[in-house]
Amino acid sequence: MRIRLPSFVVLRALAGLILLTIAETGLSSGAEPGSSEVRRLLDQPRADYQARRRSLMQQVKDMEAKHVEEMRAALQKRMPDSAGEFSIEPVIVLVGQDDSNLQFFEGKYRQKNEFAYLTGVEAPAAGLILLPNQDREILYLPLVNRTAAPFEEVPDGPGPESAEKFGFARVESTETFLADLFRAISDPRKMSRAHTRSAVVYTLAPGGVVASLGSDARFANFIREGAPTTQVKDLSPLLGEMRKAKSCAEIALLQKAIDITGAAQREVVAAIGPCVFEYELDAKILETFTRLGAQRAGFPSIVGSGPNSTIPHYFTNRRKLEDGDLVVIDIGAEYNYYTADITRTYPASGKFTPRQREIYQLVLDAQKAAEEHVKPGETKLSEMTHWMREYLKQSPLRARDRDGSEHSMEHFFIHGLGHYLGMDVHDVGETSKPLQPGEVFTIEPGIYISSENLGVRLEDDYLITEQGLEKLSKAIPSELDEVERLIAEARLKASPAVGSRAR
Repeated sequence: MRIRLPSFVVLRALAGLILLTIAETGLSSGAEPGSSEVRRLLDQPRADYQARRRSLMQQVKDMEAKHVEEMRAALQKRMPDSAGEFSIEPVIVLVGQDDSNLQFFEGKYRQKNEFAYLTGVEAPAAGLILLPNQDREILYLPLVNRTAAPFEEVPDGPGPESAEKFGFARVESTETFLADLFRAISDPRKMSRAHTRSAVVYTLAPGGVVASLGSDARFANFIREGAPTTQVKDLSPLLGEMRKAKSCAEIALLQKAIDITGAAQREVVAAIGPCVFEYELDAKILETFTRLGAQRAGFPSIVGSGPNSTIPHYFTNRRKLEDGDLVVIDIGAEYNYYTADITRTYPASGKFTPRQREIYQLVLDAQKAAEEHVKPGETKLSEMTHWMREYLKQSPLRARDRDGSEHSMEHFFIHGLGHYLGMDVHDVGETSKPLQPGEVFTIEPGIYISSENLGVRLEDDYLITEQGLEKLSKAIPSELDEVERLIAEARLKASPAVGSRAR
């Protein structure tokens, strides 16, 4: 059977018991991992995951070593004759996603991004402990229920086969996870009257009211209550900065997701027309994702027609398209944990009206101008929105709000210009730092004029290189005449009923 972490109440009680009964033995490390040149996990080299863990451990080790030196200097300044010594033992711990939330991913298990990023492991309820000062890393997997084999896939379990597969010295059972964790936090062999040793635990410890309700926050609180003298630090900022720069394998996965998303956009072009329902287009999108190998959508598809095109985050997808509508299609396939994010805007009738053309062209020109504006090592993502508002302000075009007041175009640009892209559609990482080679992000200007039921958004995905921008989604058409031609060609190939049947 699968071994899951017990309830929080039981965990709290168990923590105290473990701290009182910790054995004198330390965590076992076993032999060094074997060669990893041909092993791949989730379509990435196993060595990439090992390198990420080493990098993370070194960063934490350096941070705590610096902290120790600062503490030692402060103590010597206050008490010059002090002979006491102290040290900090950092412990990095992560708990993988249990399988109790399958319903949120259409019945398919999905590992937590942070756990997948560091391990390539998809096994539910897995655990990870990294000990930077000892250069040791331990993966924990649930025991395998062999009796379920005729009915279910047999997952990876603890033992040497999993150790070789995932590139760890040893893979232990999750039954020992909590005992090993609290042994690492409080090892009595490292305590003496002359030597004070304290542990610092790095884990996912999100703040805020909503985040405090999640499993990561509950696990962090469990550690705080089980080891009240132990400091708990949030690992998210370190991992966020690491995840910003994509490896060659990550970029290849993103490109695959983008190509699948482009194919789904072409399916929309072939199906779009008056009297088609938004949910029919949504179904076409999801079918294409699955048919081409995507595990799921990276986020709920946005199919907004007419008045719904003016709502940037519209997910209902229930309206029937009408002649004269614009339709905003904001979608992204997820391929092996990496998601695309592509938006196109189409005329339901097949032809843009003059007003629609001028607004669309402004948005397209704005995107191209933003592409030219971005410079590696100089441009900050956090500053791009303000720059775009100033650009749109220079347009001679005007529109009125629902209250009749006239405004220049920046008034109708109501969201940010872009975001990082990766394992999350709005990927992690500090946006106030200059963009660096290897980072992937979106540029998505939009104009939303609710008084005219007119919304236009164009969004593409870009890779920063040493030379500048590489448009990963360049194969997906966005020019006005090209969009109209594609719709016309698709209708010629389709049956006469497509886009014109009565409801």
